[in-house]
Amino acid sequence: MNGIMSFKWKILFLGYCGVILYVSSLSPKELPEGPELVSDKILHLCEYGLLGILSWGAFGVRKGVFPWGLVALGAWFGIMDECWQDWIGKSRSAEVWDVAADAVGSLLGVTVAQLFWIKR
Repeated sequence: MNGIMSFKWKILFLGYCGVILYVSSLSPKELPEGPELVSDKILHLCEYGLLGILSWGAFGVRKGVFPWGLVALGAWFGIMDECWQDWIGKSRSAEVWDVAADAVGSLLGVTVAQLFWIKR
């Protein structure tokens, strides 16, 4: 992968991190309302699954080597995101099970990207 393409993936990754933090900064009243058809944990899983895919695009290593560091990066960002929610208040709090869903989502996203993405 050339340097320009890698740079674009890094911009997408950082932009998505910013979107996650922005949404985490909203109060529950500011979040879109809808029917409770999907569990909050499934949303966290999907959110961090995409983060895992973007991290692979931005920082992925060669095929055949599992990038545990990218999974750890996603899990760490999930922890920081929950701490951020707790710190800013706005009736939001940190939840351990959200962090667990974030970590599993990151693992799934990195795994899917590594298995199906032929770039390295």
